[in-house]
Amino acid sequence: MAWSRKSAMFASLATALYLLGLVLRNSQLVTVAVVFLSFLTWAALRAAHADVAATGRRIDEEEDSDDAPTLASLSAMRKVSAARIFEDGEIQVTLRLQNHSPLSKILEVKDTVPEVMRIKEGANYILMELGPRRETLIEYTVECPLRGFYTLGPVSIRVQDPFGLFHKEKEIHVYDDFLVFPKTEDLKDAFVKSRVPKIFTGAVNIRQPGEGSNFYNLREYIPGDPMRKVNWKAYARAGKMMVNEFERDAVSDIILIVDSRAVAETGPVSRNSLVYSTRAAASLAQFFLSRRDSVGLVIYGSDINSVDRDTGSKQLYILLTKLAGAAAKGNTPLQVVTNRIMPHINKGSPIIILSPLEGDPTLINAVRDFRAREFDVTVLSPSSLEFEFDAKRLDRTGYEVLKTERDILMTELRGLGAFVMDWEPDMLLSTALAGARGF
Repeated sequence: MAWSRKSAMFASLATALYLLGLVLRNSQLVTVAVVFLSFLTWAALRAAHADVAATGRRIDEEEDSDDAPTLASLSAMRKVSAARIFEDGEIQVTLRLQNHSPLSKILEVKDTVPEVMRIKEGANYILMELGPRRETLIEYTVECPLRGFYTLGPVSIRVQDPFGLFHKEKEIHVYDDFLVFPKTEDLKDAFVKSRVPKIFTGAVNIRQPGEGSNFYNLREYIPGDPMRKVNWKAYARAGKMMVNEFERDAVSDIILIVDSRAVAETGPVSRNSLVYSTRAAASLAQFFLSRRDSVGLVIYGSDINSVDRDTGSKQLYILLTKLAGAAAKGNTPLQVVTNRIMPHINKGSPIIILSPLEGDPTLINAVRDFRAREFDVTVLSPSSLEFEFDAKRLDRTGYEVLKTERDILMTELRGLGAFVMDWEPDMLLSTALAGARGF
């Protein structure tokens, strides 16, 4: 419970009147002072007994038992429209406040929103009087511009007495967690229109029955087999039901390597190499998995985090979650990554490296090792030089010197047989891929 400026002024006045009444032996002044002090005491007691509680998806385990929803006169509950969205998506938030007391309450309420979020509609703050046994809703929409793991909460509540003399502040530890995936770009049209339509396909030739287009074998009919697979000509010859089996289509083991070293976050928070790299990796994963290819992921920075190759929608969710949590830190060289994963991936598998190509003297040797073992290497490089120059953090002279060094490095990588693209800001991923692969 805290005193307001108004209550402090009244208390000072009452004390002065009381002392003055004693000095002057004026009973009327003493009486007025006692009335003032009694009134302040009543207001303070009323503010001190303002109960607050919270209910929601996740409540802090250290929350005091006095704040249990069943015991409190004031409760807060939050609902969110989604727990997982993509960058630039929106979440609708509804905070419900309930006054279970027979007395009205003057409330100042603020729902805590992550700093990177933007309030698009409504407000996460309200100052109001909530009547006895009434409830109200605070509704607002937040826009989520950056990937990551985020939390709404706690709820800050200030309860005032009706006269604004005292207030009690409380943080209600009710939280709602949500996940923001990197936004993706549709790459289907880009690959369909390419002069090399079978790019990144057929790295692994699978001679196994499965869903595909090439005939594999005949076998006897099993109850439950689709009738469209019945080979009626074989039935006419053999006199028994036979079904066609098809060879599983050849698939690629696509390996995405994302550079999340500290240098990858150089530039504005919403425009840097790591932002572009995670979005590219998410887009590529979505495209290849939709084509039933197998996709694996490696993120390296302070350490090496990897996701084993797999197919399907579950794998996409795992990859997106991993990319959402990628943090720019550390300085693990690419050569260490190469040595770690080389024994575990199929020969000839396409390798797509997403990196600013800065501050790593092992780049040339790492790519050379990949190419020596016949891996198909594509390097997409969103350069921090461009982001820094666009943000006017790098002068023209410094930019030109560093750009020349970068161009020399890329020429060396191309000389090793890698497909390399200097990915400029505002360039679509499909355009960058076309430039790197020559289609």
